[in-house]
Amino acid sequence: KQWYQRRVRGAGKILFLTYEDLVEDTERELKKIAEFLGVELTEELKKQVLHEGKFETMQKNPVVNNSSNGIDVKTTPFIRKGNVGGWRDYLTGEQSTELDKAIAKVHAVGGRVRCTLENN
Repeated sequence: KQWYQRRVRGAGKILFLTYEDLVEDTERELKKIAEFLGVELTEELKKQVLHEGKFETMQKNPVVNNSSNGIDVKTTPFIRKGNVGGWRDYLTGEQSTELDKAIAKVHAVGGRVRCTLENN
């Protein structure tokens, strides 16, 4: 709770992003990240980051997918499907309920979390 209240008051340097926002408009969120970091986002850099940040590109990158650490990504995938709502394939109803409670706490202090965790 304290970390979010500090962010809201501007006392800390926390950039709050959601996966849903990144999927919805990657370029918009990239601009937010660049501004937060104080990085000039040239067209060339934007093009490179948008390419390297694509799910398919990251899934094949050994540093990102953990295969560089000797993990067999076919049997133990570090990167799953890259879909919004993929939690449904991995979390139990009890885990979903616990996340709902945690998200409610973030909302209670003025936070914004776009994911909804109801089982559909």
